[in-house]
Amino acid sequence: LKGHMPDRHQFNSAAPLDSEAHGYRKSPELKDKIHCVVYVLDACKISILPTKMEEKLKAIRNKANLLGIPQLILLTKIDEACPLVEEDLMNIYRSIYIKETMQKICSQLGVPLSCVAPVKNYTEEWELDLNCDILLLSAVNQMLRFADNYFDDISDKLGNLQTKE
Repeated sequence: LKGHMPDRHQFNSAAPLDSEAHGYRKSPELKDKIHCVVYVLDACKISILPTKMEEKLKAIRNKANLLGIPQLILLTKIDEACPLVEEDLMNIYRSIYIKETMQKICSQLGVPLSCVAPVKNYTEEWELDLNCDILLLSAVNQMLRFADNYFDDISDKLGNLQTKE
């Protein structure tokens, strides 16, 4: 999150990254840091999310919060999770099941409902689907807005520091 990790770093839980590792950035620049964290979660599996995974996601969320990094949940496979939505993607905001699923993940991870973007995955389609594209592009747009807000916050903090000096 802080930008210390080198590009294409291979994660190894047995040997966590330390400050002496090859490629470790001791003084990362803004371009090296994470600007928005996106959790990609399968709507079909929210009800069976393992406790250990939930704890890991909360730990990441807490660290990101401390660093002021915006966060978004990308809730995928909404069509597979709800027959009403599978029948017609336009039913996404009419589906009580999808709404409850979104509320459940919000409560589990402590994320506001406005930070959840439901999307349908392209899986077997040969042609593009306008409604699917709208959801996907809205999610990407939200990610870009969050990252832009992060830059604004950083800029404000830097401006305040320079004013104090």
